[in-house]
Amino acid sequence: MTHSFFLLSYEMMKEIGAIRYSSSVQGKIFMTVFFALSALIGIAIIISEELADTSTVGILWIIVSCAVYMILHEGLHLFFMRMLSKKKLRISFVFPAVSVSCDGLFPRKHFIAIASAPVLILGIILILLLLLMPEGYAFLISILLTLNTAGSGGDFLQIFHALRYPRAALFQDRGDETAVYYSESLSL
Repeated sequence: MTHSFFLLSYEMMKEIGAIRYSSSVQGKIFMTVFFALSALIGIAIIISEELADTSTVGILWIIVSCAVYMILHEGLHLFFMRMLSKKKLRISFVFPAVSVSCDGLFPRKHFIAIASAPVLILGIILILLLLLMPEGYAFLISILLTLNTAGSGGDFLQIFHALRYPRAALFQDRGDETAVYYSESLSL
């Protein structure tokens, strides 16, 4: 199936909106509250299950594992962006966050797949590890599961906003915001 949006130029499309998840007040509030609630739920589970044991895995390994997780999370976004577009990819570091962007235009379903891929793929892997690894690693894996959910607030916010645009809309992740384009010829 050929996607007609590959043949359109930016001039033929109208920018109909932008998702400003990190610069808007509502976006900042959502991500802060989502992170806090996810972290509190994760901490409550760790405490209630008595998983807070650092004898097998020390604090240094927890810090390193969290950094590796963040790289994997953003790496999965990049992987799916590259699979769905051959346009230029970008990585930016603004402490304590890492973000990625792409010059490509993505149909809504592809944009949602790119946004949701890390939380779903890493979530499944971490749950399997929690079930299969020796009990001494449960604390570390629980922390990473908590980070997986808590750190995906921006992704969830983008998905929520993307679903509010027409099915034929195209999305371009610019790093600090996502531009949303539409052309009447796309809805044919």
